[in-house]
Amino acid sequence: MNNLGLGFIGVGLMGLSLVRRLCYLDYKIGAYDKNFEKLEPLKKISNIKLNQNASEISKNNDIIILCLDKTESVKEVVFGKDGIVNNANNNTIILDLSTTLANETIEFANQLKKTGASWIDAPVSGGPDKALEGNLAIMVGGDEKVVETVKPILEAISSKFTYFGESGSGQIAKMINQIIVLNNYAILAEAASFAQAWNIDANKIPEALSDGHAGSNLLNDLFPRIVNRDFVPKGYASQILKDLQMVSKLANAKNTPTPMSSLTKQLFTILVNSSQEKLDGTSIVKLFDSKENI
Repeated sequence: MNNLGLGFIGVGLMGLSLVRRLCYLDYKIGAYDKNFEKLEPLKKISNIKLNQNASEISKNNDIIILCLDKTESVKEVVFGKDGIVNNANNNTIILDLSTTLANETIEFANQLKKTGASWIDAPVSGGPDKALEGNLAIMVGGDEKVVETVKPILEAISSKFTYFGESGSGQIAKMINQIIVLNNYAILAEAASFAQAWNIDANKIPEALSDGHAGSNLLNDLFPRIVNRDFVPKGYASQILKDLQMVSKLANAKNTPTPMSSLTKQLFTILVNSSQEKLDGTSIVKLFDSKENI
């Protein structure tokens, strides 16, 4: 059994896979989610203790992993009523795997520092399947000495993690990831629609293009799901829209044009406003299908 006890807050699609990965590696986990129903799958795992709130998590664990849906959720569990900050001390490290606004991450880190605790922003990319395998990509920001302390955890859940520098830099790197990944949802949906309009076997496309410039992990993963209308969520359309909105906000702060991301954001806005928010992002292909009533 790994002697390092961890707190884990946020057991959604990604969080559940990460908890299972860490339990597989014999970490002892104190878990909490404000939606207690999400904790049900963890009740039969022997090295997991379920907690009633975030404050209880911080009382019992020095290292606390966050995997939450948005910036506001992170703020609530850390600084809100029954938040982590109530029991934070010099030994407390928050390892935030969530995707949040970089400027607010910097503010959170500075505010937490007043308690003696440390904040590492470490947003992840790869989805629930790679989380379970321990093959995520992680972009890390914060005090480099503190990063060394949590290095075994980062290595346990990733095939590679990259340290970018001070607090917030991991979140900026994640936004670059999202610009590349999320625009590809729309590009691949357009390509799939085009292929099917001309009645070629679109399922052959990933293999056909694999050795050319278009070959990529995204082509291999997303394209077959788009072609076969597999909308079982690995990441919700609403989450994609949230991240595109963050890209827009951060780009505007630096007066940086993001025309592609702006167009993709418009498409996902239409999709989410059409009650498709809980489908996978691959459902963006519905906007390219003349048979769909959206």
